[in-house]
Amino acid sequence: MKNQAVLKKEETKGGQKMKPILIVEDEAIMRESLQDWLTDIGYQVETAVEGDQALRAIGEQDFGVAVLDLKLPGKDGIEVLREARKKSPQLKGIIITAYPSVQTAVAAVKEGAIDYLPKPFDLNDLEKLIRETLGPVQVEIKPKAVEEAVAKAAEVEKTEVEEVMAIAPQEIPVHLKQGEAHFEAGQYLKALTEFQTILAVAPGSIETRVWIRKTKQALVEPEVEAVTEGEAAPVAKEVKPKECVWMKMGLVAYRLCTHNYDCLTCEFDQMMQEKIASGETPELDQALERFKELPGSQRLCRYALKGDISYRLCTRLFQCATCEFGQMMEDALQQKLAKLAVRREALLKKEQGAKSKA
Repeated sequence: MKNQAVLKKEETKGGQKMKPILIVEDEAIMRESLQDWLTDIGYQVETAVEGDQALRAIGEQDFGVAVLDLKLPGKDGIEVLREARKKSPQLKGIIITAYPSVQTAVAAVKEGAIDYLPKPFDLNDLEKLIRETLGPVQVEIKPKAVEEAVAKAAEVEKTEVEEVMAIAPQEIPVHLKQGEAHFEAGQYLKALTEFQTILAVAPGSIETRVWIRKTKQALVEPEVEAVTEGEAAPVAKEVKPKECVWMKMGLVAYRLCTHNYDCLTCEFDQMMQEKIASGETPELDQALERFKELPGSQRLCRYALKGDISYRLCTRLFQCATCEFGQMMEDALQQKLAKLAVRREALLKKEQGAKSKA
């Protein structure tokens, strides 16, 4: 049976054809997930990877709404919106960002943005903004799109996953962490089950949709076969850099981990702990206030963010030095480091003994 959204006739707003949407996002999985969601519910969607490409598209086509990521290669989303509205004053902009701040939110509104959505956001919130701007969607989809939708549905049906169970909304963070853990371990079918379980409860979760797209891509990628004699070795996959736990907590805009999450040995981590303890850093205080406003089920402990444990909520607002659980984890890490030091010393002595005999 054909999708109902496909069968709807094109609606006009004020006697004119409904304008398409432009998504400007450099991260492929996020861009494609947004495009899939909006296309599935009936909107006409175009995409661009960076600012100049978006401006060229706006110069050639009359868009109703542009959804722009704040951080783009070259021009940022606010700058693109400014130049776009010079070309098309009626264009409405929505800024999305993983690095929200009061300054950029104010700047976005000044340039004509109708809203500013911090990531991860609920796709239902984005769709509501677009619907309020463009009106209820009733877009005509041509037969080719119908065929593509049917083929896509058939492809999804081929992927066998465990039966999706019903969960309560407050259980979503737990299943999201479990799905991520399965994905990192290469257990893609188990990961897909967890993510689809979440989607059944929260179909507008962009974070979940992004993970589902990642997992399905991983499922269709060919496995690396063992190398036999005479064959060329396979090219190793690029290892994705790890985000610093302070970035995951939302307390710094961007930083990569340099100590493989052994935070006890990291000078930056110690510096951040001291800043929080001193209470003399307004930016950190503001970040902590934002953290307080999150629902309790989303206030994940730093050790859960790092992946050391499957799930735990933060009880001390990241003041880990005052947390008994934090102290226990640090003690365990110190014991691990001590064992590694003893092992290194033993290996060194063994090497020196071998050299002296030689």
